[in-house]
Formats: sequence, structure tokens, C-alpha cells
Amino acid sequence: MTAAEVRVRSVVATWSWRVLLLAPAALSIWCLNRHGTYRALLFDGGWTTRFYVLAWIVLTPYLGWFVMATGRLTFSLIRHEDTQRVDEFFVGAATLILLGLGLGALSILYPQIVLGLAVAVLLQDTKGFKMPRTFAVTLPLTAMSLLGLGFLAIVFLDRAAIPDVVSTDVQQLYAPYLAEVARNHSIWLAADNPIFSDFEIGHGNGLHLLLATFLPPHVAQIISFLYFVGIGAVIFELARTLLPVRTLGRQWEYTAPSIALGLAILALASDPGPQIMEFGKYHLQTAALLLYFLLIIARPSKGQDKLSAGLCGFALAASYPLYAAFAFLTSAVGALTKAIQRDPHGFAKSVALGSGALGGCILAFGMNYLYLGIPATNPYSIFRHIVSTEHFSRFGSLDILDYFVLAQSIGVDDFSIDGGLLVAMRQIKAIIRSAALLAIAFCAIAFVDSKLFPDRSCRSRSWPPLNAAAPFILVAYLVTVRFLDATLKIPSLIRLSIHVHVLTPLVVIAIAFGALTVVRRWAPSWFTGRAAPRLAFLALFGACAWMAYSFPWQSFKSDGAIRFAMGRPLDQMPRVSLNWRRCDELQQSTGSERILPLNGYRAMVPCYFSPLLTRGKIIHTYESDVARDFKKIALGTADTAETTLRGLGVNLFYIQKANCDFWLNGFSDLFQKGELARRFAVRADTPDYWLLTWKNDDQPMSPDAENGISALRTRSKDIYREAYGVEPFEAVKHRLSFDRKRADPGGLDQLSTCH
Repeated sequence: MTAAEVRVRSVVATWSWRVLLLAPAALSIWCLNRHGTYRALLFDGGWTTRFYVLAWIVLTPYLGWFVMATGRLTFSLIRHEDTQRVDEFFVGAATLILLGLGLGALSILYPQIVLGLAVAVLLQDTKGFKMPRTFAVTLPLTAMSLLGLGFLAIVFLDRAAIPDVVSTDVQQLYAPYLAEVARNHSIWLAADNPIFSDFEIGHGNGLHLLLATFLPPHVAQIISFLYFVGIGAVIFELARTLLPVRTLGRQWEYTAPSIALGLAILALASDPGPQIMEFGKYHLQTAALLLYFLLIIARPSKGQDKLSAGLCGFALAASYPLYAAFAFLTSAVGALTKAIQRDPHGFAKSVALGSGALGGCILAFGMNYLYLGIPATNPYSIFRHIVSTEHFSRFGSLDILDYFVLAQSIGVDDFSIDGGLLVAMRQIKAIIRSAALLAIAFCAIAFVDSKLFPDRSCRSRSWPPLNAAAPFILVAYLVTVRFLDATLKIPSLIRLSIHVHVLTPLVVIAIAFGALTVVRRWAPSWFTGRAAPRLAFLALFGACAWMAYSFPWQSFKSDGAIRFAMGRPLDQMPRVSLNWRRCDELQQSTGSERILPLNGYRAMVPCYFSPLLTRGKIIHTYESDVARDFKKIALGTADTAETTLRGLGVNLFYIQKANCDFWLNGFSDLFQKGELARRFAVRADTPDYWLLTWKNDDQPMSPDAENGISALRTRSKDIYREAYGVEPFEAVKHRLSFDRKRADPGGLDQLSTCH
């Protein structure tokens, strides 16, 4: 055998197993991208659905590996130190967030580039991969691990594997932008599809953008699942930091890892908690990073903490700058606490977190202003004063945003500091009360255990100093977020603040553990029993099992997740009420002609930006080229509106029967009763809807259609007037004052049925 043959065989032996290792991932990617998969998932099900779920089951560990391998590579390039898996995951995610943003800004988000980078990172990782430090395998740890795996499997099938076709936001704001980025290979918007709100929300989420280049938009839910697991890892590490139960005695060493794992499961399975958050959005990414910041600040300082804090803080703010306020909160509390403790390293990492978040805010707000002409559309009342009208007019209409401020105010209560303080005080009282009861119960059990089952071989250990800083940081963050939540009453903030509930059991037990510190110094003999650790584990295991059964399992059953995995189509799932067949019907009957819906805004959600339809076929209410001319179409005269719509190639108009949900363009003077018969003809009259087109001389509109459409439009105005005290469209059109007195907010429920 020649030297060349030896080298070839050596290379083949070195790389063949690595190629085989990645083969299942490649097969899964091919399966998920097969043509017609989305239609089959909606209407057909069967083996397509089964293989679709299986492909995600196979691919998800690879995606998690890719994130962690990126984190290991980042650490190896900057700091050559041993790291924990939780740090590798979050630093890897932050690196990919910024990498995706950078490639998207350069318009080179091509699947070939992203897949090439991913393969290179994974192959490089196989060269130096080390097995993580493991815990001794014990019966409690094995039992808790099996419970945790079962819980994660339930959440994965129910919340990640099933495409979210229930949330209206995911279908019209989140998934369309990921599809648009994959199409354009860039974060920048195409002129014919100015989805500015999607851009503002999504362009900074680089990890999602990277993976969406070679996977369907559904990958957002898989990424959220990875962050969900990451939250569990953060709680596990926080529990080990706050609760050094090994110091209670030799018997506790046996159950210490299983107790930390049980607290993680308990936190994840709670309701409210992360498992009820919408996996198709970016909330779990934000929540996971915010909780990771708490871990960095609360734990003893490590060499890589400044890098982790600064990089992750920058990535969080770059993804959505408004949520950086929570990072500033953690940074401020951490800096104050570490300064009091005279901990320079802890103070430095707190400052690094705040500095990184500030840098990310500057980047995000700057990009938004230079591109869109406004730093952010939320809170609009603040940024409205510095908007560049010329820039923003390329994407949308400020009049529409004015309408949103007015229309959406009906569901928001007034600002109330007193209400926020009341909620915060209740939270503090509940935590203290629960911790006191837990400490008393534990002391009683430990005392009885020490008398009945004493462990003579238990050596007295020095009790660690009371660590009040870490619980204080968690309590301060938890209470402050709850205060802001109850004070501001902003819906998006309320949805995000769900993540703080994972801290409640951890904080309660940490405070109780602090009380035990005092008792242990006073009566060390109470903690020499043998049964207390096992009783504590059994109680925690029972609580975890009950929590998993009461919430995730019940959701799993009610959502019919197993039925989807077995092949049931999405339009037959229990919680799905939207009608995709109408979208398909409109596509088949009208081809590539564009349709402007005048009502049925919520009913038409599955049709906006749908992969089933021709691009831009169903014109979105506020994110479209038509919406840019809102002033001419909705606020202008009938003649101006007709001229503008004809110029945009809009020739079909959809009106759903028995639906009073008219929005914006539906209230234009062009569609008032006196203009309908003069300008329009009925293209299609079905039991469910009318389809209008521009009138020719020989196409009169039937009186029934004219009267029916006018009656729906009039009833819609009446419903709005009853709910708001004024018609919001007329208030925006004529700049009328609005006193925020609402007669019957619940009356808006009548819009979808007209009753």
C-alpha cells in the first residue's frame, strides 16, 4: 500500500463517521422542504404529517447542537476557559443572532452559505468535543430525569411540532417575515411587500433568520422549544447556586441534583409559565435571555461572565430594543448589590450587561430610524414626534398608526401606579408567607427525623455564610416586573412577563433555605436524620408530576397533539376554527388577480401572506402597497380612491356575509351605498361572500347585494359607536377628539356575527 493510499484511507476513516452523523439531519431538512407539504398538513394529513413530525424530532437535537457548538467556538476564540453547557447555549444563540442580523443586512442570507457555516461549525466541534460533567446516577435522579423527558416530549409535540395555526399574530406578522427573508436573502423589504411591522419585530432575530433560510417558518416554534429547555437549564443552575443542600449533611448529597432538576421541571410546568407562551413568536427567546442574565449576576463570578453578559445583552437589545429595559433592570440591581458586597468582578459583569444592552439599543433604534423613518412603532405616542414622514411613507401610513392607537385603546385600562404597588405588595407577602410555612414544615420534619432516624455517621459540617444577595436580585426583578406589568397594562408586556413566574418557587425555597441557615446554627442536631432528604424528594417529585399532569398534559389532550402526530390534518384539529379552504377557493376561482377584503379582517387572517396563494393576492389591511396610499383610498373621495386602486391593479373586492368586521378601507367613501351600484358589479355571489369588481355598462349590481353590503357596513359603524362612543375611523378621518369613554367594550364581540 502506497503512502498516498494510506493518507486517503486515513482521511476517509476520519471523516466518514462525521458525514454519517450529519446524514439524518440532511434527510430531515429534505423532508421538511418537500413541495406541497404545507397544503398536505392543512388538508390531507396522513403520512406527510407523520414524516413531518418525525423530521422535526430528528432535526431538533441537531439545531440545539449547532447553537451550543457555536457557543463553544465563540468561547475558544475569545477566552480559553472551561465553560458550562448553559453558557455555551446562550452565548452561541447570541452569536448566531448577531451573525444572522449581519448577513441579512449584507443581503447574503443564502441557504448555501448558512448550511455551509453550520456544517463547518459542527464538524469543527466534533474534533474537540468533550462529554459534559455528569452527576452520579442515583434512583432519585433517574426518576426525575424520566419525568422531565416525558414532560419535554409532551411540550414538544403540543407546542413545537404542531404548526401554530391558532394565533392570528403568528400567521400574519411572524411567519410571513421569515418567509420573506428566505425569499429575498435579506432583512430588507421588497417594494411590492412593505411589511414594516414584521420588519421591526423580526429583523433583529438573527438565529431565526439563519435557520429560516433552509427550513420553513415553522422553525420559529422549534427555536422557542430550544429556549424553553434553556430556561430549564437556567433554573437548574440557579437552584444549585441558591440551594447548596449538600451542606445539610451527607444524606442530602444523594438527592441534591434531583432536587435542582425537580425545581426546573416545576417552574417550566407551572401555569402561568413558559409552557403557555406562544412558541411561534420571539417571546421565549427574550424570556430565556432575561432569565440567563439573572443567573450571570446572581452566581459567583467566573472569568467568562463579562463576555457572556455583554454579548447576550447586546443580542437581546438588537433583537427588540424595548425589552432591553429588563436587562437594564437586572444590570442596575446587580451593580447595586455587588457594590454593597464590594465584589468588583460582580460589579464589572453587571456593567457589561448594561453596556451591551445599551449598544444593542443604539444599533436597533438607529437601523429602524435610518430605514423605516421611525425608531419604533411601539410606544407610538413617544416616537410619533420624531418620525420621518418621507421615509415612513415608503412602507406605510402614519394615519393607520393613528387609527391603531385609537382603536386598540379600548382594551387597555388606564395607567395605575396604585394598582401596580398593590400587585407588588401582594407578591412579596405571598412569597414571604409561603417561605415561612415551608421553613416551619421542614424544621418540624427534620426534628422528628433526627429523633426517629438519626444518622450517627453524619459529620457536622460548617454551614455556608448566608447569601442574601442572590435571592434579593431575583426578588427585586420578580417584584419590579410584576409592578410594571400591573401598572402599564400593555398587552405585549403582560404576555412577556409570564416568564417571571418561573422564579416564584425558586425564590420561595431560597428564602426558606435562608431561614434554615439560622435554625441550623442554633440547633445543628436537627439536621442529622436520614429520612428527610427522601421525603423532600418524594414531595417535590409528586408536585412535579401533579403540575405536569394538571397543565401540560391537559393542554396536550385538549389540543389533540397525538392525533396530529398520527396524521390528522390541521383543519380538523380541535382548537382550529379558521377557514383555509376559502383561501384556496379564492385562489382557484380568480387566479393571480389581487383581492382587497373590505371586512372579515380576522376571518381572512389565514389568507394574508398564505403559502397557498399567489404572492400578495389577498391585500393586507395595513402592511401592503395599498396601505401606503391609505390617505387617498380610505380618507380620500370616491373618485380618488377608484383611480388609486385601479392604478395599483386592484380589481376585486371581498365582502364576507354576516360579518360586520369592517376595517379601514372598508369605510372608504368609495364603498358607501350611493357609490356601490354606480361603480361596482358582482363578480361572484356565494352563500358566504360577495366578490365585487369594477362595473362595465352591461353589469348592473343587484339591489339585494347593494342593500346587503350597505346594511353590514352600517351595522359595523353602529357597533363601533356603541363600544367607543365615537366611530374610530371617522375620528381619524376628521381629526375628532376622543374622550376614551367607552359604553360597552364587550360589544366589539358582535363584529364577527353582526348580532
